[in-house]
Amino acid sequence: MPFGRRALGRARQRPGSQWSDAARMRYWWRAERELLLEALDRVPPQAERTPLADDAWSPSGIAAHRLFWEAEERSAFAELLGGSPPALLDLPTDQIDRTNASAVEALGDRRMTALLRVLLELRERSAALVEQISDDDLNQHGHPARLLLGVALEHDREHRQQLEAVFGELTTPPPARLEGS
Repeated sequence: MPFGRRALGRARQRPGSQWSDAARMRYWWRAERELLLEALDRVPPQAERTPLADDAWSPSGIAAHRLFWEAEERSAFAELLGGSPPALLDLPTDQIDRTNASAVEALGDRRMTALLRVLLELRERSAALVEQISDDDLNQHGHPARLLLGVALEHDREHRQQLEAVFGELTTPPPARLEGS
């Protein structure tokens, strides 16, 4: 079971409470991760390697892509916690397409079950790091921790929506809304 379930349950236990930006960001980061993993998990086996559209990745390509970037995000969280500026934030935008293509080419032919298992394991290690990031850092607009977490959750949301456009929306109830979100 993806680690995000705990976050969803915890949010439902605190209705009406005041949520800081840090709590809200951690919640949505976990929720979007869980929803993406659920969307990938429900792809029919015969569709795992079929591109979602012309010039689009297959579901296994999306899983490989997110696995690569999850490793980069985890490294960035570790750098941040170690007191160094995350190198990921300095990645030139003109290298992103080439990096994405290399990641999908290197990992995209693996079985979906294997990709999901490794992605889940890596995400659990990332979550342990994210829990160590101070609320002050996540509450501060423009802080690298806030940027990294925000980009990661939007990245998962983008790919979940791509999968839902082809395979239908998840039947899982949406996460409880947080106050002010």
